[in-house]
Amino acid sequence: MWLCFAGVGWGADRTIRPEDAPDAVWAPAPAWRLQYSNSTFARVNPLGFIDVFRLGVRRRLSASDSLLLKDTSAFAGLSVLATPAFTRVGGTVEVQPLSVLRVFAGADAGGWFGTFDQVASFSSQTARYDDQTLAELGAAGQTAPTTGTSMWGGFTLLGAAGPVVVRSTTQFIGYNLDLPGGDIAFYDQYWDRLAPDAGAQVLQDNDLLVLSGKARMGARHTFSDGLDGAIGDGGLAHHRVGPMFAWQFHERNRGPMIAPTAFVIAQWWLQHPYRTGAEQPQGLPLIAAGFSLQGDLWSRD
Repeated sequence: MWLCFAGVGWGADRTIRPEDAPDAVWAPAPAWRLQYSNSTFARVNPLGFIDVFRLGVRRRLSASDSLLLKDTSAFAGLSVLATPAFTRVGGTVEVQPLSVLRVFAGADAGGWFGTFDQVASFSSQTARYDDQTLAELGAAGQTAPTTGTSMWGGFTLLGAAGPVVVRSTTQFIGYNLDLPGGDIAFYDQYWDRLAPDAGAQVLQDNDLLVLSGKARMGARHTFSDGLDGAIGDGGLAHHRVGPMFAWQFHERNRGPMIAPTAFVIAQWWLQHPYRTGAEQPQGLPLIAAGFSLQGDLWSRD
């Protein structure tokens, strides 16, 4: 699962080019590699601490140095998403047939521990799920451990003009949780939405970046919405936007540590039922900071 902050060391799958590293000779990435990636970040508004880990086999699809084929590969492996409130484990596949296009899909099963007011479930998607309501449900013992599954799929479009990079990732995800009788929705803390059980939602990150040495500076717009036509608070589309900054310590096309990157992002909510002045000041942004990296445990040309 390649989610909103995972992989923000954008360029980590790129092969080394002379313009990227003047002291390096261009060479294609290994034909086969056992590869891991990990992204850990903390955030506020909403509060969260999340680790996303992947381990699997990546196969290079082309050794061409053409602009459209230079970065092509396919990946299949294990994905783990862990927080203090829940853990999800499953499988993921990814294909990048062109340098400008990546498609991905996966499925997992998980358990929610009943901590941190998770999982709060509701009998209607018009129910309130603001922070105070969630805290009251937790204090009243109305949140409990549960299990469930999820499936996701999506695509990323990439483009560059000199030091300017644009990237858009669209993802569709659906859940099926074991909720108390009659409940049809639950608060998805990861996406800060009231998620339909046995339904789907769409999530999108749009990035505009400028690369300057090891620095990556720009802005991100994030959008999410349900796909079941719900009305009320649970059916409201969410929008937030703000600056992002990352420092990529180095970039290599092979080895145990590829493109380690520290990042921070601040996004102000433009549309949300509770974070645009009704329950919280609109001047309070979502802030997240973390570290991501990937590397090869084994490779073969």
